[in-house]
Amino acid sequence: MKVLSAKPSEYEEIQRFLEEAYGHSFNFFNERWLKVWKKDYTDFENILLIKEKQQIISLVRIFPLMFIQKGVRIKTAGIGNVSTLYSHRGKGYMSCLLEESFCRMRKEKYPVSVLWGDRHRYGHFGYENCGSNIVLRINVRGINKMGIKQVDPKRYFGQSEALEKIIDIYNTNSYRKQRTKKDFTALYAAMGVATYYAEKGKEFAYLSIASSDSGAQGTVKEYGGNSELLLGILKYLNERFGHDSFVLVFPDMREIPDILLAASSNWEISKSCMLKIINLKETLRLFSQHPDFHFPEGEEITFTIKDGESATIVKQQGILSIREGKGRNEIVLDETGMVRLLFGTYFWAPADVDSTTLQMLKMFLPFKFFVWRMDTV
Repeated sequence: MKVLSAKPSEYEEIQRFLEEAYGHSFNFFNERWLKVWKKDYTDFENILLIKEKQQIISLVRIFPLMFIQKGVRIKTAGIGNVSTLYSHRGKGYMSCLLEESFCRMRKEKYPVSVLWGDRHRYGHFGYENCGSNIVLRINVRGINKMGIKQVDPKRYFGQSEALEKIIDIYNTNSYRKQRTKKDFTALYAAMGVATYYAEKGKEFAYLSIASSDSGAQGTVKEYGGNSELLLGILKYLNERFGHDSFVLVFPDMREIPDILLAASSNWEISKSCMLKIINLKETLRLFSQHPDFHFPEGEEITFTIKDGESATIVKQQGILSIREGKGRNEIVLDETGMVRLLFGTYFWAPADVDSTTLQMLKMFLPFKFFVWRMDTV
């Protein structure tokens, strides 16, 4: 099977292929996913195709992403639009395209890849659930209990002054995707999203919520700024649209303002995305730079992916290093098991790990990986 990179001249054909493969409406992708599928934003080199008789029959797209995870920049390859025509499924086209995408990721030195999908479909390729989001549910009863007054927010329709304030607030987040101004503009103009903002004196807040035509009532996709103003906007949305409750997602409990936690009727833990380790050594090197990373002096742990690479964490005389190859305290896991160990929604380790190594692992695992709902691909 020959894998091709798409060409700009194939844009319309790609749109029709995706609509047919997913059963979506005409122009769904370049309206719903404006930030990546508007023609001017489309990265054709990273769209991989298989054709038969000059017709696209299977497609995968790689999305180059840069995430900032509490000060650490993580170059990440997103995978999306995994699709094959119904009449050609079960012939191995998708496996061929994904394997080619992994080869390109290794060549481009991506440490990890992310996607959103089903474990049965993608576990075979080394992807596993990862990250621990805190999902907060807030209803009007909780807002009233905090003594919050309804505010009268403005709808964001591209106002430049409001956009600058939104960008400034977004960029204060400890966990975020690196965005250009063009990215922000496209995100808030996409189908299925409505963005509101409010100001009081020097205070400012905004939130992007699933619009009334999206079928996901009460899902807050992004937010930021003054917490009391945020609650005031939620109260306004309840009054206007009748939303009974709202769902907000946070990277961890320490990131939740006290007043929002107090207003919540419930919270729970959920996964962030699915992740595949492309380069184990680089992954360990990057995430060991996280400010919450702790490793004991004079110790070492080796991580080995079965039938794959090994990397060892060592700390000697106060200097932490990540080296290729094996050392002491080796842990051998398959690809998905290594993701569960390093990035699980909660701490997990295989049963055969000795107690000393287990205690060391608990000092720095699992690594945190958070993606805003607006930045999924």
